[in-house]
Amino acid sequence: SSQVEDSVMDVYDFVYEEVRRNASSFRRHELTAIHEAFLCCGKHSPFGDTTSVEQKTCPPGQVHDAGQDCLREIQDFLKKHMDFVSTLLGVTIGFSVYGMILTSFLWFSIHFSSSLDRKGKYILR
Repeated sequence: SSQVEDSVMDVYDFVYEEVRRNASSFRRHELTAIHEAFLCCGKHSPFGDTTSVEQKTCPPGQVHDAGQDCLREIQDFLKKHMDFVSTLLGVTIGFSVYGMILTSFLWFSIHFSSSLDRKGKYILR
């Protein structure tokens, strides 16, 4: 899960820096889509040198100073959804193991059962 988180953060950093340097319309649309999807606006810089990137790419009503750092929002989003995926995967593995045990039990009970070969051949004593 940390690899997924790191990859998503790297993509956001790459797109953000491309828009800061270049301001190409394609990357600006990507950054705007990311901001709208995660309901966040830009990222906090320790140097305070955020340019007008946030003003051009943030959804209306989102203010950068409100503490909605995209890196933190993306991290929280991934953490919440990775917990859900992990739970779903655990349940799926549990049902798979249960199914294998049940199938093994049925196969062994049919394979080693002698009563199936004697169907209709009962002898009264």
